[in-house]
Amino acid sequence: MSTGPRCQRQPLRPSNQTSSEPGGLVTGLCCAAPRTIENLAHVHQSLVEEYRESIVITADKLLAQPSWTLEATVVLMHLHNGGVTIGPVRSLPLWLEHLPPALDAFVRLQEQGVSFEEAYEQCLAEHGQEFVDACGAAKRGKPLVTHDNLAEFTALSQKGFARKPRELLALALWPDHVSGFLVSCEPFHRPG
Repeated sequence: MSTGPRCQRQPLRPSNQTSSEPGGLVTGLCCAAPRTIENLAHVHQSLVEEYRESIVITADKLLAQPSWTLEATVVLMHLHNGGVTIGPVRSLPLWLEHLPPALDAFVRLQEQGVSFEEAYEQCLAEHGQEFVDACGAAKRGKPLVTHDNLAEFTALSQKGFARKPRELLALALWPDHVSGFLVSCEPFHRPG
């Protein structure tokens, strides 16, 4: 097992950037991404090399699955301590601290350019105490993803499974964000 990534990161900006063109070794989605897709691809490629043993195990498990379901195997790399979690995509909500559902609408509004105050007032009017409670819960924890992000990661897993050659979903858990990307299983498959 690895002791953690050796790659360098540049300062991050909150955004959703995707690069999922077929044919490459690594393609991805990031909940807070480096400034360029090229930099993101380089970071993800470095992670694949660093966590190679776990990628091999995950690729073998995913290739053994006859069809995509919520049992499709994914890998979560814990970059703060070098740990790894391998398991079904349905477990993502258990592995990743996420915002309460009542805050998803607030996040969507802000992503659309609505001011903080206006988004807060709109969500308070629509959701009332549930929204206030969700804000309090988010302040106590450190959620890194929304329910929308979890759905995007699940869709990315499904997309990778359907590709030829098959691609697995790899997630990198940074201290301040989560990035997900697809990795071709072919170079990591152990025959037999």
